[in-house]
This record gives sequence, structure tokens and C-alpha cells, in this order.
Amino acid sequence: MAKQIIVFLSLLITTFGSNAQVKIHSHNDYTHSKPFYDAVANNAFSIEADVFVVGDALIVAHSKKEIKAENTLENLYLKPIASFSQTTEFYSFQLMIDFKDSWEMTYPILEKSLKPFQRYLSRGNKKINIVISGNRPADSTFHTFNAISFDGLPGVNYRSADLKKITMISDNFAKYSKWKGVGEIPEADKARLKALIDHAHEIGKPFRFWGAPDHQACWKLLHDLGADIINTDQVAKASNYFNTKLQ
Repeated sequence: MAKQIIVFLSLLITTFGSNAQVKIHSHNDYTHSKPFYDAVANNAFSIEADVFVVGDALIVAHSKKEIKAENTLENLYLKPIASFSQTTEFYSFQLMIDFKDSWEMTYPILEKSLKPFQRYLSRGNKKINIVISGNRPADSTFHTFNAISFDGLPGVNYRSADLKKITMISDNFAKYSKWKGVGEIPEADKARLKALIDHAHEIGKPFRFWGAPDHQACWKLLHDLGADIINTDQVAKASNYFNTKLQ
């Protein structure tokens, strides 16, 4: 009985925490009107950049046809981070880098790119966490990487050491529901979504859906279901919505 009470209280605390603090993930941040700057102005918890390997550089783009030589990871994110880290507004957040090319091609270039900027990734107790999504190495190797963390997947039985390197669990909303935000979502869909969120909480990780309808009705639904991180292309609107809602 005592063990059951402890488990119940742990789940209650987790649920309360997820409802009390909504974190914003700036999805495909590089496509926004002011990449990086809009996100940090709205205290985004997570900022996402997709990268392709072009020669010895990482180019930020959604697809290969959108590649522009000047849009390097360094120009769009690492240099702005270096400047931002010197300001009083500096705060802890994560830069999620989505590998579009293979891990083997991309990681050595990322490692080289990060070296000149390492001193800007932390100041006092504030830190920028580099998180890898997309093409990742075998999950059994996650624990061997010191300078980076990973975006996790549901349904994977991560070993304890590797689980510690995961910052959140993410999945595609469309795999579990076709709801577009109009009318009521089917109860069966809602149950599937909640089961994923609850399982992430059971292993001590926050949860994020990507590919969900990007408007207030869905933001509210995901928040009510216990999702900790809201994936959005509308960072200011989502931030304002939750700041108002949770006051």
C-alpha cells in the first residue's frame, strides 16, 4: 500500500508540473520571420533547426531544394547564441538539430562546428543543451556522448544510462489522430494520445507531439491531456495564449 501511495503521489506531481508550466518548441524555427530572435524573445524552451551536409558545412533548410549557402548553422544559430549569451536576457533552452543526412556524415561536422562556440553555451547555472533529432546513432550508444543529448521516441525500451541522455519523447500526432481541430476529437483518439503522454511521464520524460494542428483548440487539447511541450510555428501566439490561460 505504501508503495502504491508513493507511485500515485509521483504521478500526481508529474501531472501537476506538466499542467503548471507549458514549454514552447519553436518548430522549424529557421522558416520564421526572425529565426532564433523571435524564439528567445518569447522564452522558447526549444528551438529546432534542420540541417543538411554541404561540403564541410551544415546548412539549415527544410529540404535540399531550399538550401542556400549563407544559411549555415553557424550564421543562423551559433553566432546569434554567442551574442545572446553575453546579455542579461540569456536563459537556459535547448537547440534541437534535426539531422537530415546520415549520422555518420553529419555528427563529425557538427562536433567541429560547435568547438569554437562551447564557451558560449553556458554561463553560471544557465545552459544551452544541444539535442539531436532525425538520424541518430543507435540508442544503446546515447550514454557515450557528453556534449549532446537526444530527442527520444515512444515504444523504445531505453537502458537507464541512455535514458538519461534523452531530453523528451516526441512523436507524430497524425499517427494517432486525423483530427484537424474542428469539432470534438474522437474519444478513442484522445485516449491514444494520453496513453503516450502518460507513458513518457512514467519514465520521467516530458512529451511533445509534432505534426499536430497548430492553433488554440489543439494547444488546449494537448495541454489538457498533459503534454509538457507544445510544438508550434506560431511562437508568440502560443506563448501569449498560455501566459494568459495559466495566469
